[in-house]
Amino acid sequence: MKMTAGLSILSAVALAFMFSAPQASAQARRASSPATAAVQPAAGKEGVVIRKMEIAGQNAKVKTPEFRNDAPSNESQVQGREWARIAVQYDTDAEWIDDLEFRYLVLVKNLKTGAFTTFPASVTYMDVPKGKRHTSTVFLRPNTLERYGAVEWAGVKIYLKGKDTPVAVAQMPDDPRPWSIEYKTREGVLLNRAQTPFALVAIDNYETIKPK
Repeated sequence: MKMTAGLSILSAVALAFMFSAPQASAQARRASSPATAAVQPAAGKEGVVIRKMEIAGQNAKVKTPEFRNDAPSNESQVQGREWARIAVQYDTDAEWIDDLEFRYLVLVKNLKTGAFTTFPASVTYMDVPKGKRHTSTVFLRPNTLERYGAVEWAGVKIYLKGKDTPVAVAQMPDDPRPWSIEYKTREGVLLNRAQTPFALVAIDNYETIKPK
């Protein structure tokens, strides 16, 4: 599945500056040429390795998918709005994995107020077969981006067999500090794929999300 990204890759200097100088970070994030953003392969344990992490958002224009049918309807289709999508590509070596949990954290910034907000989410996939280029995705709604701001940073930790220690970790930009900084947090806002209109798009490209 081809994914583009709406967050420019920040240099190490700009990244360190992001949390100390809000205006400079806003300019870096608003670069006019969107680029594919990816992390280096993350070292994994027990056969789980993160290959790539991508963020698509306001610049990349991940729009609401359209579904059409022949049934009569009085509803008109408005123009598709823009979502933020965080995608993680990963490999697994075990023949089968019963449960593989992804714990996401996404940081956004409101350009008007300068306020940062984090959105956590946990997604568990079941019956994950051995293979390369599995993909996990989470989303922020258009209204969330409009109210709270665009994505500045995103991270993921992967857990296996209910263990307390992650088997693989990645973040983009590659700065671990947002994991431990106490920002204002909103639970239940970052959505897994099954909670969005993207649920039925290329459905066989994704593992089954375990019901909670």
